[in-house]
Amino acid sequence: MKILRLLPAALAVGAGAWLVAPAPAPGFSTIGGALGLTQRDVRVYDNFADPQANDNAAPEPSFPGHTGAELAIWKATVEWGSELHGDGQGDPHQLGDLGSGGANFDAVWQSNATGIGGINDNVHSAIGGQNGGVLAYCETPIANGWRIRYYDSWTWDDGPGDPESGAMDLQGVATHEYGHALGLGHSGVVGATMYPTVSGAGVAQRSIEPDDAAGVQAIYGIKSATKPRITQVVVDSAAGTATISGVNFSAVGNEVWFTNAAPTAPEADPIVKVTGIASSQNGSLIIVALPAEAGPGDVLVKIAGTGHAALSNAWPLDPQGQGSPYGPPTISGVSPSSVAAVAVGSNVITITGTGFAGLTETRIDGVVVDPLLVNVLDDTSVTVDVPLQNAVGALPLELTNAFGTSAPGAVNVVANDPPVVALDSPFLFSASGMKIAAGAPEGHRLYLAGSLLLAPTVIPGVLSADIGGGTSVVLLGGGPVPTHAWIGFDVPLAPGLPFGTQIHLQAAVLDPAVGPPYATSNVATGTFYF
Repeated sequence: MKILRLLPAALAVGAGAWLVAPAPAPGFSTIGGALGLTQRDVRVYDNFADPQANDNAAPEPSFPGHTGAELAIWKATVEWGSELHGDGQGDPHQLGDLGSGGANFDAVWQSNATGIGGINDNVHSAIGGQNGGVLAYCETPIANGWRIRYYDSWTWDDGPGDPESGAMDLQGVATHEYGHALGLGHSGVVGATMYPTVSGAGVAQRSIEPDDAAGVQAIYGIKSATKPRITQVVVDSAAGTATISGVNFSAVGNEVWFTNAAPTAPEADPIVKVTGIASSQNGSLIIVALPAEAGPGDVLVKIAGTGHAALSNAWPLDPQGQGSPYGPPTISGVSPSSVAAVAVGSNVITITGTGFAGLTETRIDGVVVDPLLVNVLDDTSVTVDVPLQNAVGALPLELTNAFGTSAPGAVNVVANDPPVVALDSPFLFSASGMKIAAGAPEGHRLYLAGSLLLAPTVIPGVLSADIGGGTSVVLLGGGPVPTHAWIGFDVPLAPGLPFGTQIHLQAAVLDPAVGPPYATSNVATGTFYF
């Protein structure tokens, strides 16, 4: 029987000092044995007396159908999984990182049992009484299963934030105890989840450390390249099917394992299994009818074989859901639908849709947008400050997250008419010069001028400009406007200008098909510093 003790506050201070010059300590240890594929189920008999153990009623998309103690223990379980659970989200202390084991091990969440069960029935539950500083313990026959008990003399808090004062973190302690169920003993590495004592409330134990991952990999093997892997699950509730995408599925004879919708007797095998399922598309696609017994939880695929690598990762599934929150982004709208080729200041569009929380890349017309120009507001909304483009018209807009790339949306880029001049920065330095973009319709002739005078220059019938005062204008360049409807200028600045000198820029544009007078742009002003 493996136990977890609370490290008293007085000793915690000493432990911190000891960390300055630690004595050599062994890392992970094992207690002999491993859970076979028939012992991967995990259930909870929710007899926790504390209201804090079940006061989290906030649903998590990555953990459908469960809240309270069940949710906390489910998250503790999947942390040991071979890879991220769905998108890895669901816990504020492990943003996007739930599922860190990297071994040939994944558990099968099975919700609730109807009782505490025996020592090999794979059930978490509370137990009355106390045992000194012992928080919880795991009874471990290993190959035949396990049982985990939590002393109700402690106040248990289900999170997901920090526990209230005086309470212990149920999720963190459950993560430690389930490590014993997997076959791990205690670790000598301070800070590891499997370290034999916990200081504080135990929140840090929620996330396994490299030593813990090394331990589970030593028992079950490092995640095999041939292990089946689920990458997406889409439910069609009308058709009553689940479409499972991934890799390494068997051509025939796959089993699909679901969470049981109903509480089950502790001694029963709770897993809902559909057997004899074929895959298609070279082992990357399974379409399976949803059994009536399947409830919200996880789905896994088992291929032929009895080794640890024969079972896939666990993937969230709600049989009553529609679609999947764990797919590529979708774009439902872009506002405004059109932007100018050159903008003074920002050129922001707002994109609406789904799947934006884990956004990894944004592309316009196939070119990656600087991440500094992308602001993810939430999972359904993102803003993009559109940079200068190399084309006008409806340009494809694509968003990518961990599950793939969206179907293209579009942002319509239109030529500036009347013309526009924009400075890259209003702060001017001789070392960097002036970077300027001037926009006008394709084929028009554009000339950029600069002056230190902000006063009109008028040539009747030809030009009415706002800079130069009629006597002091410098032509900085120009020519025909190309197909992307803007011309870029990189104008050097000579050192020696007085600090604070203002330089005024304006473009004059002629439509050759119409002739004079020239149209003039706005005035862009920059201030010289050194």
